[in-house]
Amino acid sequence: MNVNPLPPPGELSEVLRGCLAEDIVRGYPDYEYRDLKDAIRSFYDVDGVVPLNGSSEGVLLALVATGSRRIVVVQPSYGEYHDLAEAMGVRYESVVMSANGSRFELDLDAVRSHCTDPEAIVVVTNPNNPTGSFVDPRELEGLASECRSWILLDEAYAELSDAYPGIRPPAGDRMIVLRSLTKWLSVPGLRIGFAALEGELVRRMDALRAPWNVNSVADCFVRRTLGEFRDRLRSYITTSREYISVERSRMSGRLGSIGLQPFDGSANFLLVRSPWPTDELAAYLRSRGILIREAWTFEGLDRTFFRVAVRSREDDDALLAALEGYARGAR
Repeated sequence: MNVNPLPPPGELSEVLRGCLAEDIVRGYPDYEYRDLKDAIRSFYDVDGVVPLNGSSEGVLLALVATGSRRIVVVQPSYGEYHDLAEAMGVRYESVVMSANGSRFELDLDAVRSHCTDPEAIVVVTNPNNPTGSFVDPRELEGLASECRSWILLDEAYAELSDAYPGIRPPAGDRMIVLRSLTKWLSVPGLRIGFAALEGELVRRMDALRAPWNVNSVADCFVRRTLGEFRDRLRSYITTSREYISVERSRMSGRLGSIGLQPFDGSANFLLVRSPWPTDELAAYLRSRGILIREAWTFEGLDRTFFRVAVRSREDDDALLAALEGYARGAR
């Protein structure tokens, strides 16, 4: 699972227990989520906020709120965009990144050629999943200012990216930024994120979200956590980024020595190319209690690719040792 490999600060467990001790589940949260929105605004230094049941909810809301008739997705990326376009009868197109040596790179000029239609929405995942590639958000702000299309940035892994400058999402008149709060806090089961955006679109997206889309426990946990432990959490993000950067580099070196090709990235995971069939490799690892993500389901990738998460050093060493064992047997 692609969440923060470092455990959250101990105070957060106390916050969660406090929310549950107050029997908060017996009541609905504030329909408007006023305190939750204020906590997110203050922590991230943003204005327009829409609370989400995980950042993935924002994709559907953005598509409906913008009235887009065409969706252009930078691939490889999540398959849900294609499924959503098909379900809604929206035209789907993709801009596929290609590998340039040891990294996947986004051609911004290729994206520009697709963003002249005001009824289109262009989706960029940054850092990209599964490649880990990264584009400076200031460049994406510039891109958005040149486009007539909407720009949707899925930044679910921004807080776990050592390349990301700060934590404040980029902004623009035709830009929507989706963030996950539970990936970097290591509580994905709570399902909460937010959209950062500007202008009239804030009201439209907020009106479209399902009533009480964020449950009372998630609402309580996040507004108290962000409000009461602001400095502690910002330090936690910095420490997490530093650990991920060092551990990812260590893993990359070991993977290369095994005969695998890890791609350079800026997230809490690595995309890897294998000289052996990944279905056989995945089965071998699964028999040893280790899971990898076969990446052939991502557009633009084939059965030679897989993704691994950056986890604790102990977990990562177990993965690396198992891969070394497989490599010895395959040679």
